[in-house]
Formats: sequence, C-alpha cells, structure tokens
Amino acid sequence: MGAERSGSYGNRMPIRLFLLLICLCGALGVWARPALGQTGSPHAVPTIALSTIGDGIELINHALILRDPGAVLDLDQALTSPDWQWLGPDRRNAGITDDLFWIRFRLRNDTGTAQEVVASYDIANLTAFTAYVRVPDGSLTRTDVDPGLPYDQRAVASPLPAVSILLPAGEERDVTVAFGNAFPVPMNTDINLWSAAGFDRHTLLLTTFIVFLVGCLTTAAAFWLLYGAFMRQGRMVVYALYMTGLVAVYLSFTGVGEQILFPSTVWLRGLGFHWAMFCVGAACLEFARRHLDIARLHPGHDRFMRLGAAACLCMAVVSFPSRYPEIEAPLTFVAMTGAPLYVTWRSWIAWRRDGISYASWMVIGWGGVTASSVMGVFGSEMNLPYVDLSQAEFTRLVFACTVVESLLFSASLGQWLRGQEVRRIAAEAEASRDALTGLLNRRGFDAQVLHLKQAGLWPGRLWLALIDLDRFKEINDTYSHAAGDAVLTHFATMLRREFRANDVTVRFGGEEFILLFEAESEEAACSAVDRVRRRFAGTPTRYEGAMIGHTLSAGLVPVADGPDGDEATLIAMADAALYGAKKAGRNIVRASSELTDPEIAQRPAPGGSAELSPLIETATARQ
Repeated sequence: MGAERSGSYGNRMPIRLFLLLICLCGALGVWARPALGQTGSPHAVPTIALSTIGDGIELINHALILRDPGAVLDLDQALTSPDWQWLGPDRRNAGITDDLFWIRFRLRNDTGTAQEVVASYDIANLTAFTAYVRVPDGSLTRTDVDPGLPYDQRAVASPLPAVSILLPAGEERDVTVAFGNAFPVPMNTDINLWSAAGFDRHTLLLTTFIVFLVGCLTTAAAFWLLYGAFMRQGRMVVYALYMTGLVAVYLSFTGVGEQILFPSTVWLRGLGFHWAMFCVGAACLEFARRHLDIARLHPGHDRFMRLGAAACLCMAVVSFPSRYPEIEAPLTFVAMTGAPLYVTWRSWIAWRRDGISYASWMVIGWGGVTASSVMGVFGSEMNLPYVDLSQAEFTRLVFACTVVESLLFSASLGQWLRGQEVRRIAAEAEASRDALTGLLNRRGFDAQVLHLKQAGLWPGRLWLALIDLDRFKEINDTYSHAAGDAVLTHFATMLRREFRANDVTVRFGGEEFILLFEAESEEAACSAVDRVRRRFAGTPTRYEGAMIGHTLSAGLVPVADGPDGDEATLIAMADAALYGAKKAGRNIVRASSELTDPEIAQRPAPGGSAELSPLIETATARQ
C-alpha cells in the first residue's frame, strides 16, 4: 500500500508542477500587462505627451478601443458606452469584419511650441474614417476622409486615410477616431501618429515602395509580353498578363493609382481592385497549366485548372458593370490563398515526380506567395505577443513576395528556354548525323562546309577524299544486311580513330564516305587515306563468329582545285579519281592529279544520277 501510494504521488508531481507553472505564467502576464503602457482604469483616457513620442508611433498601449458591430453608434453613444477596453497587443488584429471601431486617446503638447500631429491608418481602401477632436472649451471638430475624393482634395494630401490635429503649446486635445469598412475585410486597429514632416516622409517612402514594386512588375511584364508575342509562346503572354493584373491590384489597393497617377478618372476609382484579383487568379492557373505541361501529364488537373481560370474570368467580367464587394471580397480572399496553394502543390509534383527541373523555381516563388498570402488573410486573426505585425504590414509582405516571385518565375522561364534551346541543338545535331554510324550525313556535311567557308578556312590546305567499300553488295548477300551494317560501323569507328576530331567524316550514302581534312601536300594526304585503307584491309570485321574481310577504294582531290570553292564539283572530281581506283583493281587510293582526261570522261555520274553529269564535264574541261 505504502509503495503504491508513493508511486502514485510521484506520478502526479510533474502534473502539479506543470499546473503551478501555468498559474505563475498567468500571474506574471497579469502583473506585466500594465508595464506595456496601460495607466488607470479602462475608462480613463490615456494621455500621450508629444515630447515622449517619435514619428510613426502606434496607439497600441496608448489608447482605448470600442467595437461597434453593425456601426449603430453615434459619437455620444460611443463615448458613454461601458464597453471601452484597453487597446493592447491582443487587439491589434480584429479579424475579417465589417464592424466599426472607435479609438480614444488624449494628446498633450508639452513641447513649448505649437505642433501639428497627423493620425493615419495604413489601409487606403476604407469606406469610413472620421476623426473627432474636442478642445478644452468643449467645442468639437469633425473631419471625414472620403475614399472617393482625389488625392489633392483631402484634408491631408495622402492616399492613406489621415487627419491633421493642431495643438497649441501647453494644450490638450481629446481625439476619437472611428473607422471601418462597409463589407467584411481583414481589419487591424492600428492608428499611427506623426509629425507633419514625418508623415510627408512616410507618404513618400510608402509611395516609393509601391512605385518600385509596380515598376519591377511592369518592366518584367512588358519584356515577357513582347518576347512571348514575337516567339509565339502563350505561356509568356499569360505570365505577362498575370504581372499586369498584380500591378492593377497594387495601384488600386494602395490608392497610389487612383490618387497619384490618374486622380481624375472617377470611374476607375469606383472599380476597386477585386476585378484585378480575379484576373490574377485566372492568369495564375493558366500560366501554371501551360508551364507545367499539365494537359499532357495530368489531364484531370488540366480540366480543373481550366474550369478555375474560366470561373475567375467570369467573376472579373461581372465585377465591371456591377460591384458587389460584400460578395467579391470573400471570393478574392479564397482566390488569393487557394490558387497559390494549389499551384505550389502542382509545381512540387511537377518538380519531384514529373522531373520538370524548372518547376523548382515555381515551388519557391509560389511557396513564398502562398505563405505571405495566408498570413495576409489570416494574419487579421493573429495577435501573437512576439509577432508585431498588423494586417497592413502582412499585405505589404505579400506585395514584396510577389515581386521576388516574378524574378523567380523569370528564372524558371529562362531555364525552360535554355532547355528548349538544348533540345533544338540536339535535334539539329541528330538530324545532321547518320543514325547507324554516328558520322555526319549529307546535311551535316553541307553545314560543315558552310561553316568552313564563313570562318575563312575554305579552301586552305583542305583535301577531300571520297571512299567506297569494295564489293559491299557481296558482303550483304553473303553474310546478311546486318553483317553489312557491322562492317559500316567498324569502318566508321576506324575513321574516328585515325583522323582528328576537327576533321570532317561523313557517311555520304550507302557504302560511300567522305573525308575532309588538312594536309601539307598531296603526298601527306595520300598517306593519311592510305593508312586507313591498309588498316581496314588488315582488320576484318567479326560478326557472329565469322571474320568478314574487306577493302576500300578512294579518290582524293585538293579543295583548292574546285572552281570558286564549289563542293559539288570537288565531289565529282573525287568521284572520277575513285572510279579510276576501281578500274585499276580496287583497294587503291588515287589522287585526281593522277587521272587522264579519258579516265575522267569515262566515269558515269554517281548512283546513275544525271544531275552530276555537268559537274563531271566541268571537271573534264578544267583538266
């Protein structure tokens, strides 16, 4: 019994210590909360001395907050409400809501000179932002910020909701700010205080940041649009449209477009940014579908992505003639998080399973956009003590990530283009090679001759040899065509071994081969070709236990002898020398200089073709 009791007590000890630790942490949190800036009861309006603050101070821990569901309170009802609470870090982000929020604080000018203070909110697209300033004699000043007003007609010239408060030296002002949105959006409760000069700098920096992002995206979009149009590559055009949609979102969402770039276009301000978000979602899905080759690799997902892109486009079209932001806003939040998440997953599949290497850039790019988008939407619900970010700052993080993403996607497109080029070069090389022997074919020979001419190496010290395997038909008839192929392969290997890598070795057709190589003299050229002849005659081809003996005959001509460097004439001259070697008994290398005019005249056109007869006649006339 005693042992049992002791063991049970020992097992409970960690649990009790854990509960005690939780209690201590809770007590520490309650004790530490006033240290965050709370003074007095929740109904005592906090006072902010201007000498103690700097530009951009947040009202977190310096104000009271009242949440007004349905926006039913007026100022007097709000001020007398018993529901005021301390504006601590735990109330920084208020979630996705259409509630109205009231913020109260007191400003005291203890600096000895008159001061102008600007109170601003970081999200441009609010439908309500009103500031009430009460002076000690009880009079009240009300300032409304109309989001539909142009930039230069607002109380404070800024794309952000902002009001200016003038404080004479030694005086105080009670300030109440009411703000909210007519339809649910992610909301944070941060109001920032600035000096007039500090707010001007903030506006300039914020505008510069947005213009920089817009400039990066616009430049990249223009490049890929032009390149895609000239190259007729749909994926590049769609990607350019994707970035153009992002530019439209940024300009509208931040107020920079409507208030700075085109303030007189009232109809454009009325469109909002949801239509652009739908276009971005459609372009996102379409680009990924094309770039990841979804149609070929995953037909089911291809249909899904087509349907998703079409749905986004339909919603974008509907958004133009009639605005229903209360419906559009939640749908754009879904598109903003769902599309990047889905495309990130498909990019991962393409990279790891389908072997598409350039999809790795999309995984990184879309992964960053997905993470920042999720934080941007759901960050409005996050009030973590060590995450000092408002919903507006989460949104700017999304903007920055999309610019980084555009650079990564450009890298992905560049890698895809490089792969296309490599495949094109490989296809051209394959088309220029003989499939059996790996030597150049006629097409490859023509390309090499053109290259030598363009490089100024033609004619130089080049020699052309035309080689024919003796009695090759008898080999095919005696041992089979497969044995004949083995002989051809054996000879091609010998040519590569005997001649340098920069010499041109060609299977001209059937059992005929061409050599194009450098030699100092006719003697050296004949010696090189004769070395191949002797080795070929001395090394029979082994095929299925049989030793196949063989010989070759060759005709040799200096390239410099061809009129105007015409390779067709050179081949005809070499062919005449080859014919002379055949008539002399085969297994001989003969140079064109050894031929007599009757020998040239007696040689029929190669392969029985009449098209080379004039060339032979030209060679005859030349000699």
